[in-house]
Amino acid sequence: MEEEKKLYPFKLVPVEDSPDEIWHLADLGFPDSMVRNGWLATNTLSELMEMYMDRVVGEGVFAAYGRQFPVLIKTLKGERRTPLMVHPDDEIAAQRFDFLGKAKFWYVVSARPGAKLWLGFRRDVSAAEFYDACREGTVEDLLQVLEPKAGDHFFIAPGTVHAAGAGLRIAEIAESSPLDFRIYDWGRPAGEIDPFDAELTLEAAFDFIDFRAWKAAPVAVQTAEGTVRLTDNPEFIASRIALEAPLHILCEQFGSFVAYLCLSGEASVQVPAVAPNGEKTMDNYVFAAGETLLVPAEVEDFYLVPRAGGTVLLEAVVERHEIPLDFAEAPDEDRYLN
Repeated sequence: MEEEKKLYPFKLVPVEDSPDEIWHLADLGFPDSMVRNGWLATNTLSELMEMYMDRVVGEGVFAAYGRQFPVLIKTLKGERRTPLMVHPDDEIAAQRFDFLGKAKFWYVVSARPGAKLWLGFRRDVSAAEFYDACREGTVEDLLQVLEPKAGDHFFIAPGTVHAAGAGLRIAEIAESSPLDFRIYDWGRPAGEIDPFDAELTLEAAFDFIDFRAWKAAPVAVQTAEGTVRLTDNPEFIASRIALEAPLHILCEQFGSFVAYLCLSGEASVQVPAVAPNGEKTMDNYVFAAGETLLVPAEVEDFYLVPRAGGTVLLEAVVERHEIPLDFAEAPDEDRYLN
């Protein structure tokens, strides 16, 4: 009987779907990430999930999400201001759209002086006041305005209105969902904002927008030398790793896949292996700035090794091990909006 091949770290092909963003890791039909390396090259992430399921994401994560890969990673290029957006939580998204909701995390990779980010409201507002401001073009007066610098980071909870200005390059980790309600585009009619789906309108989002004054999330926590946990939520955990020396990663501590986006420098994931002659060796998977590596849960342990000075990574894992909503059992053909 032929021995079953072990999964290995997947280097993913980035997709530039528009002038505004680069998709590094996605399982949304389109974009859908494709494997660049190894014997599974040219397979998409959704195909990997169909074939290998819990071997990719981990048993507990698979029990919670089924064949839907649970997170996405992309970069906002910062060449122009994004529309004002908002996302529903898991419960509302499942009931109305048969999708996951969208908790989101933004990490500022670079920031031009004076570049702005709009995040929630500066004070409590009413739905009627916000609606009128959108129609009159005065919505910016209601929003919390920040001027972030490189390295700043923000957890954006469902219901929080938000937008990024020109001059901000942002790495985004979010739940795997296409539900970006683009509710205001700084002068364009709201109904023309999103060509992807006409239902994602201002009116459809009103009952889940959080109209309270925005409050900053807790401060980041250093968990190991060079590693800072930036956000820790049921949907995902995001950490920043300033990789100055090799790290030995034991995957059982996560019970999850591990995804890395290289922000600067170059790194390698080295996986213990055995050569045909029985000699112990290492399989080496190199990724550089702007590239993403997905280490499946089946990889028991590996070494994370810097290959250049100033190497910085974003790391994403999932620890949700319960079934949060009926979406996990939804048929595959219902996973994507038409």
